[in-house]
Amino acid sequence: MSSSDEGLFPRGPLYLENLVTPFCEKLGLYKLPRHFHVILLSALFYQAINLLSPWISNKLSRHYKHLSKRTKLNWDSHVVSSVQSVFLISLGYLILKEVNNFGDKLFGYSVYAGDIYALADGYFLWDLYVTLRYVHITGIGFVVHAVAALFVVTFSYSPYLMYYGPTYLSWELSTPFLNIHYFLDKTNRTGSTLQLVNGILLVLTFICVRIIWGWYSAYSTAMEIISRVTEIPRGLSLFYLAANMSLNCLNLFWVFKMMDAIRRRAQGEKVSPVQTANSEFAKKNI
Repeated sequence: MSSSDEGLFPRGPLYLENLVTPFCEKLGLYKLPRHFHVILLSALFYQAINLLSPWISNKLSRHYKHLSKRTKLNWDSHVVSSVQSVFLISLGYLILKEVNNFGDKLFGYSVYAGDIYALADGYFLWDLYVTLRYVHITGIGFVVHAVAALFVVTFSYSPYLMYYGPTYLSWELSTPFLNIHYFLDKTNRTGSTLQLVNGILLVLTFICVRIIWGWYSAYSTAMEIISRVTEIPRGLSLFYLAANMSLNCLNLFWVFKMMDAIRRRAQGEKVSPVQTANSEFAKKNI
């Protein structure tokens, strides 16, 4: 286990910590000031990737310049999503090893774990900004998802339920397959063997990490909260349980969309194996 004050990144300016501390303490986020600089820089990093995506995509794909403006916005968000999923998947083992050393599943905390979660928090902050700005494209479902995800990660800095963080980060294992499917659609490879194989991997991974593992972990989290409910502010517990349930229900909704698309294709309809799911889950139809 890392030492108590050893983080993944160097500590930020103390004046910045002091600036945000009063506000964070009012919300009960006592550990957040130590990681605020990582959250902020993470959000700015993902925005930079979003701004660089048009230039990079034009270099890597001849199809990008022919896309509509709205579809380019969506493509760029998938580029950002791809980058962040690779980061979080790469750090998955480290965070799992770290939280397994926590003596308390409810209130366990370390600076190292806090820095890793700050990377995710920065992404969800950026994601909320994008979904609100383009809500007419993304739909209200993605705003709800962004708010719930941001809430769950941010309020872990109380500290609260950091032990269960790897469960939600493991959901990113399905994201690369989702993004590959999207890029294949947009580069005229819909229905190709590559997309079929990728689609199967997407559905299998999604079911394993977001449905089977996700719902089991949601149950474990809920039981831990309920068993120690007197130790936790009631409002925080209710919000966590509601956010947890909303995220898992959205996953269940999306996997049913995927399975419906597979059924329709098996019946001879011209639909990509996860096209319907992409429409809801990946903001495809723009």
